Amino acid sequence: MRGLFFVAAAAAAGRSTRTLALLDRDISVAAQVLAQWGATVDPLPTSSDEESDWLAVLDGSRLLVEEKLKFDDPKALAARAAAFAAGEVHGSVLPLTHNNRISGIVRKAASQLSSTSRNTPHDLRILWFTGSGYDGEAKHFQFMATLYGSTRIFELDHSVMKQCYFFRNGDFFRFKEHLDGAVAAFINGNSVTVKLCLNPYSPNWEALRDSPYARHFKHGLIDPVADERAGEAYIADTDIDRRDEAAVLKYLETKYGLQRVMNMDMSLASAAVQVPNER
Repeated sequence: MRGLFFVAAAAAAGRSTRTLALLDRDISVAAQVLAQWGATVDPLPTSSDEESDWLAVLDGSRLLVEEKLKFDDPKALAARAAAFAAGEVHGSVLPLTHNNRISGIVRKAASQLSSTSRNTPHDLRILWFTGSGYDGEAKHFQFMATLYGSTRIFELDHSVMKQCYFFRNGDFFRFKEHLDGAVAAFINGNSVTVKLCLNPYSPNWEALRDSPYARHFKHGLIDPVADERAGEAYIADTDIDRRDEAAVLKYLETKYGLQRVMNMDMSLASAAVQVPNER
């Protein structure tokens, strides 16, 4: 019998998270977590249209939830298995930036939430995204980068690096009428780490921030407006074409009084090797 030994290093700055135990890996992650917090969680009826998955009610607040689970890419799994079979170390470096496949997931979820919301009384709407498998943590970072169009910003003469929201086109802006926020989660063994991402372009973002659901994300709340107010992040709230990165950087210099600004994208590097189990 053989086991696995993992070594992982993230080049992304860490922040507070909320980690909970999963009772059953075979059923909905969103439903389990929301139920642990005391919400009633009911599946929504299916129809000829693509609809959302859940209606949660907590302290009178009605939350529409569309849940998506992202597994490892089969080609990546095959490459990893081949490296293990050859007795080699399998390494990977994944960019924690906008991901087209994840953007497609967001687009479909926004459509489902829009469809369901027309006939289902509700107060708030979110997409719940869970990354699963070896690259689950990287997927949840990519999901957040896809929502926020984010990167890291620094001045050449200073070592401080800060998050910049909407430096690139972000799906939160694109679907601001349909997504009040999102949960970014990843599974690690029998636990799940969750973050609640607020969409500052949604007309309901403050209602989500002040909701009974957000209270359970005290150590995992992503609030760009609060981050900017605290001097911990930048927001590129401009109509400049995001393909012109130099112009966006110039906008940030003017808005925040910065000089010689650069951006840097983060990656997550990992390595794994298969070793004998000592038992």
